[in-house]
Amino acid sequence: MFIETKLHPPELRSGLIERPDLERQLSQVMQGKLTIVSAAAGFGKSTLLGQWLGRLTGACWGWLSLDQGDNELSRFLEYLVAALQRADSSIARDVPALLKSSPVLPIDSVMTIIVNDLARYGKDVVLVLDDSHVLTSPGITGFLEALLTYAPPGFHLVLATRGEIPLKVANMRVRGQMVRIDDASLRFSLAETRAFLNRLRGLALSEADVALLQHRTEGWIAALQLAALSLENRPDKSDFINSFSGTDRDIADFLMQDVLGRLPEPVIDFLLKTSVLDRMSAQLVEAVTGRSDAAALLGEVDQANLFVIRLDQHRVWYRYHHLFQNLLLSLLRQRQPELVAQLHRKAALWLTGNGFTVDAVHHALAAGDNALAASLVETCCMPLIREGHITRVRAWLASLPEDLVNSQPRLQLAQVWILFHMSRAVPAAAILKSARNDIARAEKEGSLSPREQMELRSELQALTAGVISAADRSRTAARLAQAWLARFPEGQHFSRGTLGNILGFSLYSLGELEAARLACLRARDSHALANSVFGVVYSDLIIGLSEQAAGRLMAAHEQFSRATRHAREALGPGSYAEAMVGIFVVELLYEWDDIPGAERLLEEHRQIIEECGLVVHEMACKLNVAKLAACRGRSDEALSVLESAERQGMATRYRRLFAAALHERVRLLLQRGDAAAARLALKGRGIDEGWIASPRSWRPASEPEHIALARVLSAEGRPEAALRILERLTERLRREGRLHRFAQVRAVAAVAAHQSGDALSALAAIVDVVSLCAPQKAVRTLLDEGAPLLDVLAFGRGRIPSWKTGSEPGQFVERLLSGHQRIEREQALARSRPKASHFSQREAELARLLSRGQSNRELAAALNMAPDTVKWHLKNIFGKLGVSNRTQAVLRLQEFGLTQNAPPASLPERVG
Repeated sequence: MFIETKLHPPELRSGLIERPDLERQLSQVMQGKLTIVSAAAGFGKSTLLGQWLGRLTGACWGWLSLDQGDNELSRFLEYLVAALQRADSSIARDVPALLKSSPVLPIDSVMTIIVNDLARYGKDVVLVLDDSHVLTSPGITGFLEALLTYAPPGFHLVLATRGEIPLKVANMRVRGQMVRIDDASLRFSLAETRAFLNRLRGLALSEADVALLQHRTEGWIAALQLAALSLENRPDKSDFINSFSGTDRDIADFLMQDVLGRLPEPVIDFLLKTSVLDRMSAQLVEAVTGRSDAAALLGEVDQANLFVIRLDQHRVWYRYHHLFQNLLLSLLRQRQPELVAQLHRKAALWLTGNGFTVDAVHHALAAGDNALAASLVETCCMPLIREGHITRVRAWLASLPEDLVNSQPRLQLAQVWILFHMSRAVPAAAILKSARNDIARAEKEGSLSPREQMELRSELQALTAGVISAADRSRTAARLAQAWLARFPEGQHFSRGTLGNILGFSLYSLGELEAARLACLRARDSHALANSVFGVVYSDLIIGLSEQAAGRLMAAHEQFSRATRHAREALGPGSYAEAMVGIFVVELLYEWDDIPGAERLLEEHRQIIEECGLVVHEMACKLNVAKLAACRGRSDEALSVLESAERQGMATRYRRLFAAALHERVRLLLQRGDAAAARLALKGRGIDEGWIASPRSWRPASEPEHIALARVLSAEGRPEAALRILERLTERLRREGRLHRFAQVRAVAAVAAHQSGDALSALAAIVDVVSLCAPQKAVRTLLDEGAPLLDVLAFGRGRIPSWKTGSEPGQFVERLLSGHQRIEREQALARSRPKASHFSQREAELARLLSRGQSNRELAAALNMAPDTVKWHLKNIFGKLGVSNRTQAVLRLQEFGLTQNAPPASLPERVG
């Protein structure tokens, strides 16, 4: 799949012409961010840049040779990152794991990692993109524009192109950050033409003949090379020169008459047939041409200098000069148009057999053989999906005719896998229905082999349960998954593991924790047999969530740590699989009152989850953002995030996730003393005493709404009504062993009972809470209840004997009481300050330097970042401080005590 030779400049032949004037122009590359070397084919762009890089000192560099297949964002990023890592392995080190494991292309996360790594590297980095005119995708050009905007000054992008590139570079040109070298500079001068023809090619031409050729070709290197080929062994050199035009219009006729016309017919036939190949090796050429002497002919063409470029030092892979290839293709289409599709098809078959699937699909499509292309995609799509290459499969499916995709069950199921990963249950269900009917029809017609039937049926079952689960119909999904797993075919490890994880997650959602753990332990074994890292990590994640729900937080953390280690060992740091687990570790750190640790981990994984995460993980991320904002005193920010989470939960029809966000919003509104707003929030979602009386409301997904309504009833002075709701919840949670939520419900019940004057019930509830939370060090569930719960604790401390000693419960209660006082002080201080003093690490560094009165350029130099990046950070700082200029910002920072000498320890660490 990955073509290593694309990361190497073309091998330079001996005896090249030195071009000191151009090299002096290229020295300006290091003064700007962008260099464009623009000219038509045949002007020596690649050769020039290869010469320059060979002499470059004091900087590292990477090279990427592009082709039409790279005009797809995921493939482009894969090669771009590989080229940067060739420059230095520390740059973008975490990106390959992220690209490999993420179900959705994490563009912003990739950008952040690259820019931050370049900034940390601190040295000059040159990246050359050869043949960059093929990059027309808006996604790719937008990525490059952002990279140029935010990368540090030491990053230098060089684009070699045959035409204009759709990049917005006007501002860079005005600021002097762009160097442009065009065909006027690339053309050979008279002295260079003389050196090439006489010294290098040994033609011994007169000064007049050299000058005439220089005039006729206007220094176009390809035309001069063609002329030199034709002049060899010609006695009538001057006559030929007088008739040679060297113009683009006549070059095809010239090639046919004076270059190809002088070659043996077998060599011409070889050249024409291999012109369909963007890269070629002896084995590939033999397969395409059918010639057993392909290796010898390829070597002969190379030795004859017939516009063949070596792509590696071992002389295994070659390509034609683009100008030469285009002309050969044109001649092939004129002479033997019927061969073009056949040659592409042979190339596709050889490439498939040798592991170059992407190129194989390209050739099949170029052959116009959509059936072959579809067959190739059918063959390789599931291995790629298992490895997490969702975007690549999606691009292939988009390139095939829609009616063809819809007629092939395997391709339909591939579409469903993609939609399933994207949490798009409704369109997935529609395609799944069609696929089910088509599979049944094919089975009836006998067009599927027994193995194909088994594979398709296995996937169909896994995806059916998955789509039902994604629609928040956990009971139905669990019932189907259990029935199918009981008779699941042997050998279908990935589908079995996926179905097992779906069963585990559905059971977890229903509160059946032991059954969920058992299902995921079995699923984990299946995924291990399938070598599915993502599947194994997801199994461990659900097991950890089940432990957390059972109130065993330490065991949950151990399970999450196991999953994280596996993701790192298999994929490297920074993968989507690691982020998927990390976002739930944030919850544990928050519960343990490690707020700085929770904030650091959230910022590490938040961008990846928000870009690529399944809806479950994205919602967990938003709840974490809201809770951390609220505990820092930023309640407006928290409420805004929660409202957004509610809307997303409703849009995706995930009641459980929507309910969790609504409950948290009600809790924060009540903490503000706004019971009317809390009641209105519930009413707006259809939650009231009438709704709660409905049997349909009593399911695990709706439990947060029950707790929220109980809170509102207590705030409205009706604690007895609240207790009736909470007692019913308590009974079920205790019975099912869901002790984490049980502790939360008992805490709310303790407050309600204390409010109603029922001291005995209040003490019984608070004893339950402390006995469960103390061994697990779960404090935030209780601290977030605020002063009302602290009153109950204080009331109990004087009446419960075990709390008066130095026992574990007694120490835990003392920690809660002292912790509440600390939180009150922190939140009072936060309320006295402007909103959003929550800086990233880079923003904190820049903020501490502002008081020195340094200019943006001086700030950029001090922090080794681009001036545009400084402006971007300053804009964020001004917004967080609530100011509009630098003077106001300095005054506000002094108010915070955040001057140039103040330590940043109080700020959460974050890569800016």
